[in-house]
Amino acid sequence: MKTAVIFFRSPETEFDGEYISNAIGAFRNGGVDVENIAIIPDSDEMAFRHRMQEFKDMHDNLVIIDGENHPYELREVIAEKMDTVLVENENAKRFLDAVSANDGVEYSDNYATLPIDATVVPNVRGAYQGYILDTSDVTLTVLPANIPELKVMCEKYVIPYIKDKHGIKSKRLILKYFGDRKVLENTLDRAGRNNADIAVNLSEKCGDITVDVLFKDGYDEKLRGEFIRTVVGELKDNIYAEFDTTLGERLFDLLKLKNLKLSVAESFTGGRVVSEIIKNSGASNYVDEGLVTYSNQSKVSRLGVKEEDLSKHGAVSSMVAYEMAAGLLRGGKCDVAIATTGIAGPKSDDTEKPVGLNFIAVGMKDGVHTYRYALKGSREEITETAKNTALFLAIKKLKSI
Repeated sequence: MKTAVIFFRSPETEFDGEYISNAIGAFRNGGVDVENIAIIPDSDEMAFRHRMQEFKDMHDNLVIIDGENHPYELREVIAEKMDTVLVENENAKRFLDAVSANDGVEYSDNYATLPIDATVVPNVRGAYQGYILDTSDVTLTVLPANIPELKVMCEKYVIPYIKDKHGIKSKRLILKYFGDRKVLENTLDRAGRNNADIAVNLSEKCGDITVDVLFKDGYDEKLRGEFIRTVVGELKDNIYAEFDTTLGERLFDLLKLKNLKLSVAESFTGGRVVSEIIKNSGASNYVDEGLVTYSNQSKVSRLGVKEEDLSKHGAVSSMVAYEMAAGLLRGGKCDVAIATTGIAGPKSDDTEKPVGLNFIAVGMKDGVHTYRYALKGSREEITETAKNTALFLAIKKLKSI
């Protein structure tokens, strides 16, 4: 089975190797290798026609990642090359209407116009509805360029479709874990990861761990079930997703699902927490504000932190973290509040508190909880780990309600 991917490049759009790696990774993480890629200027219709025909003749699967910046009608060209016609697809229109209602935006019906014999690849996070068009020669998949949307569509729909068509029996389990790596490693050992028919890959960045498990062809289904039950059963409190996503994407999805609005007050994390949420399209509907209250006076004037508590406990304290979150909630414009305060280093503040000490508060109007952490590493590592921890704690809170 051979797969090729076509990307489009726009002079106005940032386009780099990391983007390509993330897009290709959405397929490779699911067990579908990509043999060839092409990067075509989005204005060059003739180059697209030529490369589409070439790849269509040479590969079993052809994926087109559409950046939507074409001076020509890409969908019409695709329909022509695939010898079909475009119609409004009822399923695509239904998903489009749902996204429009949720985002409060009236998206063009063009997003629901697909080849007549196409299978919709639903996009619940954006307007662009993908599709799969199957012929005896090639399986064509068209997806949006937005990476978070693409990744979910690949994992839930495209990868299973391709693997089922080509009889690929290996099965993959992706888990997103946040917490103690040693606990994770011990649990995987007890579950039986040393079996020759199981390949486990762990990738970690500042406490956020992707667990990628491949069960090879022929692996006993009963043992596979026992493996999954052991891992998920023991680690469920620290597993924040059963698919490839980020902490920011997962928290955004939960805010969207539960129709809640978030506010964030950050001291030593300097805006990193809220920035992870506003990377998501439609974040304006679910984020009220993000404050960087770095100085003590800012904490007092913007959040209502008591000066006597700052004097008594210090800015890096459970009490101040609590009051920062409570101050956000008192404003009445948010449902969920996150607050961070700590010492990232390389030097401590004018107290005897150590570098790496930090407090994170997460709460809703029914109560605020604070958490104390003593992190190790460089200034960057401490700050990133604290940011990830704050996102995870908010995810955990929203999953519990």
